[in-house]
Amino acid sequence: MKTNWERHQAIIHLPEEAITSIVKSYQPHWNVTSTSYLSGGLSHTNLKVDIAHENPIVIRVARNSESLYREKEIHHILPIHVRRPQFLHSTKWNGYSIGLLEWKEGALLRDQLTNSSAREIGEMGKSIGEQLACIREKRFTTYGFLDPNLNVREEFQLTPQSFITTIESFFNHHASKWLPEHMPGKIVEFAKEKAPLLEEDQSEPGLVHGDFNGLNILMTGTEVNAILDWEFALSGSIYFDVGNLLRYEFNHIASFEQGLYEGLKNKGISLPEQWKKLAKLADLVALCSLLDRVVCGENRVKDITRLIKQTIHTD
Repeated sequence: MKTNWERHQAIIHLPEEAITSIVKSYQPHWNVTSTSYLSGGLSHTNLKVDIAHENPIVIRVARNSESLYREKEIHHILPIHVRRPQFLHSTKWNGYSIGLLEWKEGALLRDQLTNSSAREIGEMGKSIGEQLACIREKRFTTYGFLDPNLNVREEFQLTPQSFITTIESFFNHHASKWLPEHMPGKIVEFAKEKAPLLEEDQSEPGLVHGDFNGLNILMTGTEVNAILDWEFALSGSIYFDVGNLLRYEFNHIASFEQGLYEGLKNKGISLPEQWKKLAKLADLVALCSLLDRVVCGENRVKDITRLIKQTIHTD
């Protein structure tokens, strides 16, 4: 999952005195004992900070203040049963926006999927499905992208027509230059052929995590312990999160999919027969958007190109 993807922003290294100052802006009596930079995130910088006689915390450093503020607000409105770290405090340092979050123990879902049995992976899928259903309890009045105050600032609903026009728009900008010459046309052709299927998407405008995958889900055994990194949250179709979650193939994926389906159903969300195809269409929008950039790393392009080919050549 996103193996060797290049960061678009370099890691922000904080001096020791800055880390101390940030921590003490939240709890003046706390003393930092050690710090370590966390791998995983490709946009923000995250540090685990150990505190004497206290639980560790995470310092989250963002260049984009709107992104971090939106994430903070998302934490405040998440339904109570959604497992996530507590957002403790926000501040500024040297022009960067800083968030302090509770440290959560656990193993990344990505790592758990590589060495677990079919039964265990099915149980993981069920737990994740139940958590996704809890996320969907948060509803909005319209579909679209959220401003820092969680108002929809740009409306976007996944419909047959918007699916086609959105895919076309990516190839009128930067995405075309990262793909083989013939491929944009094939993607648009695929989009036009499959768009009518989106009539089956009856998702109401609900909370979408926006980066719902094995790098942002912490597991304890087969149970979800925390869902991390909410900076890409929006109001939209459930299939954006389902598609992201199922983007990569792995061992026993059929067991995982069945568990996911059952977990959602346990919490009142029944998916239609074509749910996996709907998820692939929603994720095609996300994949093409990831290529619509002025700069796009070689490893990132190679992986996304492979995933898009897999989507348009699988019926």
